[in-house]
Amino acid sequence: MKERLSINSNLVVLAVLLVVAGLASPYFWTIENIVNLIRVTSLIGIIAVGMNVVIISGGIDLSVGSVVALVGTLAASLATAGYPLGIVVLVPIAAALVAGLVNGSLVALLGFQPFVATLVTMTVFRGSGLVYSAGQPIYADYPAFIAFLARGTFGGVPAPAVLFFAIVLVTWYVMRFRAIGRMIYMVGANEKAAYYGGVSVWRVKLFTYVYCAALAGIAGLILTARMGSGEPGQAGVLYELDAIAAVVIGGTALQGGRGSVWGALVGALVIGVMSNLFNLLGVAPEWQNVSKGAVILAAVIMAGAGPFIGAIFARRASNG
Repeated sequence: MKERLSINSNLVVLAVLLVVAGLASPYFWTIENIVNLIRVTSLIGIIAVGMNVVIISGGIDLSVGSVVALVGTLAASLATAGYPLGIVVLVPIAAALVAGLVNGSLVALLGFQPFVATLVTMTVFRGSGLVYSAGQPIYADYPAFIAFLARGTFGGVPAPAVLFFAIVLVTWYVMRFRAIGRMIYMVGANEKAAYYGGVSVWRVKLFTYVYCAALAGIAGLILTARMGSGEPGQAGVLYELDAIAAVVIGGTALQGGRGSVWGALVGALVIGVMSNLFNLLGVAPEWQNVSKGAVILAAVIMAGAGPFIGAIFARRASNG
């Protein structure tokens, strides 16, 4: 019930934001801008879905932006070398899976705090991409399939949006109807209780980090094809901030145990519309980052104040 109320309230926020954006800029509702908005939002949304799963389990992943950059760099180098489509796709995705295994192992097996572990790997993964490319961007002509994922359409709908929605549906099904999904919620809500209830906590945590990294890898393929190059130093910078903002705005509790993939979808749309409007209005990137940080802070405060406010109304109702 709380999740439904959160999603409904966020839909209202999104609707108001869309109206404000349309009034603030005459270009917002143009077809070209809407298509661009959907493409960019889908990219962040794919990463946010994975981040949402990790946060529900009680963790966090600050390395997703670096995984995006590393995957893009690998894909660009392989495409430039003339490797077939399978190699260009599978090798970078395999690297993303390894990154997820590293994160998951540090947290689930070695007991590192998720923030500390992924802060370290955030630097290591991006540094690995810079070392691999000698610090230079790699320009490439990608196979038609990858280029289609970045720039193609299905019946006028951008391909990234179709892929994003498919990922949302799959993740929703897994989290709602499969055992692993229920275990993720259990671990996030009470890790000790989940352990004594027979849940393999370390396997659950490992799964969430691998899944998050895999989705970041998919986003990395789309981004590098859209840019036409692998950018080890610039690609994916602060994507973790956008993903976390989308998840928190979507109503997922940072302490874990509560959240919805549909909330993450709505949160990604809110972040996408905000970023698009800021760009249309010519707001400097540094001020955009300040505003996103303020949005995260406001969402966290509202989430923390929600139970307190609810308790006050409940007490008044019982006394009245």
